[in-house]
Amino acid sequence: MIRLKQNLILAIILLGLLITGCSPSQKADFISKTEFLMDTVMTIRIYDNQNEKTLDKVFKRLKEIEEKMSSTIDTSDISNINKNAGIKPVTVNPDTYYVLEKAKYYASLSNGKYDPTVGTLVDLWDITGEDLDRDSIPSDEEIEKAKTLVDYNDLELLGDNQVFLKKKGMRITLGSIVKGYAADEAKRILVENKVNSAIIDLGGNLYIIGEKVDGSKFRIGIQDPFEPKGSYAGILEVSNKSVVTSGDYERYFEYQGKRYNHIIDTETGYPADNEITGISIISESSIDGDALSTTVFAMGLDKGMEFVNSLEDIEAIFITKDNSIYLTPGLKDKFIIGNSSFTIKEY
Repeated sequence: MIRLKQNLILAIILLGLLITGCSPSQKADFISKTEFLMDTVMTIRIYDNQNEKTLDKVFKRLKEIEEKMSSTIDTSDISNINKNAGIKPVTVNPDTYYVLEKAKYYASLSNGKYDPTVGTLVDLWDITGEDLDRDSIPSDEEIEKAKTLVDYNDLELLGDNQVFLKKKGMRITLGSIVKGYAADEAKRILVENKVNSAIIDLGGNLYIIGEKVDGSKFRIGIQDPFEPKGSYAGILEVSNKSVVTSGDYERYFEYQGKRYNHIIDTETGYPADNEITGISIISESSIDGDALSTTVFAMGLDKGMEFVNSLEDIEAIFITKDNSIYLTPGLKDKFIIGNSSFTIKEY
């Protein structure tokens, strides 16, 4: 965990230098706050209408979301649902219910490629990014047993904010959508407090509010999957958008020379294994981008590109294992390669 925190902090520092264009010796024209929440480093930077109380409001809200929706907090709504799986419905906070509605929507839209009930498989693989080498992996029998407890159709969203998992042993996890909701809530609070220029960075979930105070667009680095954190495959100019990136380099382990990443393919029960090594989703809402980044990564290039192009106001950057970059049509003039080892290819 210490190494993970150090890497994330380093990545945030490097990203901050890229976004602001300041050297370490220059005084950056923003205020910021950083805390470790939802198992990641979260940083908010405000460039205009700077007010420490606004930052405090944002982080208070982020903590509230974690306390309601973390599956590792014993008193959370999600833990309560899981403990009562196959027993009885549970009344949850309206915020939790809303996120579950969005999660089930994307599960249905993707025919289960994204599934919030994947918790049993997530727990079975337990890929944290801390133990990089392992002596074993789950057996086929263990995986097949866990798969019987993964089915979004068995997640019932009832009236009066009641939620029920139909089978004992089922487990919800919102790790692939809750940071997106948190980023949207952070944006809402900042805008309500008259902030027009800010960067929300929730451990890989970025939301860019407005432009720099000089009127130029923020430039965001898209992680090079083959290099350490803070190295960039390219630069994206963006304003008033969410940018969510997922990759097989984020949390993984190796077994007998093969890498197993943290994104679980619900069809196979194994970590997703295809030509994609990194995917970035650009959207108006970060909750959408968060769910889609996981979904599209698991789909692979062909199905993923087709899926993204079927959605309105969603763009994507695909980075494949052969150092190719594929862009959806709306990004053709907004993305610049930052590393000569990559090639933009037409799809």
